[in-house]
Amino acid sequence: MLRVSVTLMITRVPKLGREQEWEALITRILRAAQDLPGNLGATVLKPISQATPEYRIIIRFDNSASLDRWKTSPDRLHQLKSLEAMESVPVTIEQVTGLEVWFELPADVLARQMSPPPRHKMMLASGIGVYLTITPLLFFLGSFLDRFPLYVATLIMVSIAVVLLTYTVMPLVTRILRPWLYGMQSR
Repeated sequence: MLRVSVTLMITRVPKLGREQEWEALITRILRAAQDLPGNLGATVLKPISQATPEYRIIIRFDNSASLDRWKTSPDRLHQLKSLEAMESVPVTIEQVTGLEVWFELPADVLARQMSPPPRHKMMLASGIGVYLTITPLLFFLGSFLDRFPLYVATLIMVSIAVVLLTYTVMPLVTRILRPWLYGMQSR
């Protein structure tokens, strides 16, 4: 069974004048999260101007169980109470799994609205990525995989393809197709 990584995109707004204190606390919370099994890293995007005071936090976990362990951690829950006391608006959290994770958002889009490209564009870009991954795999591994029952050959092919798609092919495809994927958003 394949594990699907989970990404949280969190928007938080500290109270005016408490930004440094808030940043220190969010840094401690994210550093503690780094030590947890399944944490794949976090990024904090600071506000681009005083007119848009939102901080964007992107944190990834290898699967939902790892995310749930972090969410229910007593230390995290305690620190969140202190963090929320320093904030001027309620937090917004978007959880993303599946294809959206493959699409690397341009920095200016992340800072403005954190929205993935339209689904039809994700579908076409994913199709290109899958084709560019599966075709060479079949060419190079086809005769090797013929020795195995179909379910074993498929498991081997899917395991290799998912790793290649996630870490190599889709980041490259989205970088190349960025102007088309994001249209006017990426300017």
